[in-house]
Amino acid sequence: MQFVDKEFARRTESAEEIPQVRYAQLYQKLHPEIGAAYEEICGGHMVFAGVGSPIGRAIALASTAKFPLQILTASKSSTAREAQPPKSTCLH
Repeated sequence: MQFVDKEFARRTESAEEIPQVRYAQLYQKLHPEIGAAYEEICGGHMVFAGVGSPIGRAIALASTAKFPLQILTASKSSTAREAQPPKSTCLH
């Protein structure tokens, strides 16, 4: 018997994902010097909100599409990529 399906897992992940995206959007407006960034990737998001910030990782990747690992190094946000190594949470 399966208690958690992919849709439930995706909704649970979005409860953590969306607030982090919103913080990055806010930091972009209020503190552009931080270099905050977010990017949609394969149904999830990669978020960077400054060096040392607890907000800065990839969330819910591959929730709607296959995830090629080289996408992390091909990110549009070079500031985020150079400043802090990525952390990730993937749904399988």
